[in-house]
Amino acid sequence: MLGQVAANDGAGERAIELYRVAVRRDPRDWQAHAFLMDTAFRRGARGEGVRHLDAILRVNPDLAKPLLEQLVTDFGDARLRQAAIDAVVGEPPWAGQMWAALRGPKADAGITARFIQELSARRPLTTAERSTLIDALLRAGSATDARAVWVASLASPLRRLAGTVYDGDFEEMEPVTGAFAWTWDAGPGVDVTLETGAAASGRQFLRIAFSGRATTLRAPSQRLALVPGAYTLSAAFDDQTDASRPFELELSCTTGGGLTRMELSGASETWQRVSTSFDVPANCTQQALRLTQRSRSIADTLVSGLLRLDDVQIRKTLQ
Repeated sequence: MLGQVAANDGAGERAIELYRVAVRRDPRDWQAHAFLMDTAFRRGARGEGVRHLDAILRVNPDLAKPLLEQLVTDFGDARLRQAAIDAVVGEPPWAGQMWAALRGPKADAGITARFIQELSARRPLTTAERSTLIDALLRAGSATDARAVWVASLASPLRRLAGTVYDGDFEEMEPVTGAFAWTWDAGPGVDVTLETGAAASGRQFLRIAFSGRATTLRAPSQRLALVPGAYTLSAAFDDQTDASRPFELELSCTTGGGLTRMELSGASETWQRVSTSFDVPANCTQQALRLTQRSRSIADTLVSGLLRLDDVQIRKTLQ
């Protein structure tokens, strides 16, 4: 109360001292911490300001969203970032809300990536922190760096599967998850599994079983980070379905615009190989590869039988 009176009377230094006395007597007095935080930031005392912010959020976590969303807008200030890292490195209870703020629209993607990279120099990143870093790099248009962070997080045997397409041979023993892994939820009426034996390449292949229900294929699909240039897409397939329209591997820019569609057509009882060439333009920094069906009506999506897929590769074309 005395601190507030002093502040109202314009006695700023006296108010600061009285509020400091208040927080020494009651460390949970978040309103006193809020006054001291504001004055510290105005004086350029970034470390002191962040320490008071930490104290506020430990007592009143409901303030985390507005305070952290405001804080991250100033992370272009290197000294403020370092002060925030000093607080976050110990994984305080409000850390999760920090990552939410850094994913929000007020946070600059490039500065967010820099903040988390600076944190990684102090200690290993948690899963949530690494996920936020990958998200920031993708939003900043640095898909190649984002994929490198994701690959580095994998166990050594899984890192060996990281070609231009991650595990295009479908050799992972259990489905890998993450920003640049295959997605497996193909939709109702479609069962996607990894199968061993009689593969076109390696030990395993992807088995896609259709039950006869109408379905719009959602998977398998994968996010890619191809640099601009000329490429060749190739795959092996074995179509044992009754589909009236062909399946395709479709490659497109995530910002819109197709790159190529490779038809998987021709029923047989053995593996067939197909390939096609395409170019990635400079303005296409992220891509998506997915299995689709070239359907014209609901009747075309009524499919029964088995489609096998293997050896999905993208190789840079020598020029």
